[in-house]
Amino acid sequence: MKNKRAIIYCWSESDILPFDKEDGDFIICADSGIDYAKRVGVLPDVVLGDFDSSNKPPETSEFQTIVLPVEKDDTDALFAARFALEKSFEKIFLAGGIGGRLDHTLGAIAVLRFIEKNGAECIICDGKTRISLIHAHTVKKIAYDPKTAYISVFPSEGESEGVDIKGFKYSLNDFHLTSFFPIGVSNEPLVGTDGYIGAGSGDLIVTEIFR
Repeated sequence: MKNKRAIIYCWSESDILPFDKEDGDFIICADSGIDYAKRVGVLPDVVLGDFDSSNKPPETSEFQTIVLPVEKDDTDALFAARFALEKSFEKIFLAGGIGGRLDHTLGAIAVLRFIEKNGAECIICDGKTRISLIHAHTVKKIAYDPKTAYISVFPSEGESEGVDIKGFKYSLNDFHLTSFFPIGVSNEPLVGTDGYIGAGSGDLIVTEIFR
């Protein structure tokens, strides 16, 4: 579905709307993600999960409910991602899923990688943090936003050679970025200046922390 977004609401303690509402958004709530959606005034189209962390919606609900087994290989968020990919959405965003248990945060980043590997764009956001992926041998413009306090860059899968970071407080030029030397942590935007991050031989994970 070109130019249409599927937004998967996951567990979150945030009460901030992570993505501005757009006509045609398809909202999937993964288990307790329905609580996050309710807090920010978003109505689901589909609610799915094993409902081990929230109550199963009543059968009279106006949205589709998909009950998953508790013991399964896919997390609820990954099942939701597969569901959205099967519907051919080109943008599949995760609302929440970060900021609580570390294993859940790492799991959400794995879902981001999965979505991107399957040809759709993915962003994770809870209104406080935004996480995105830059594919190898591409450059991403990070438009200046006064709400952004810190931006960090990590290799997505081990290492990335030839990384460029420009337009921020700290720059890198043709750098070999590895998973065991976190030089890309806690960079800062320059006031009024757009930044550019170029991935080298491997994908990059970019985190933006908002004030």
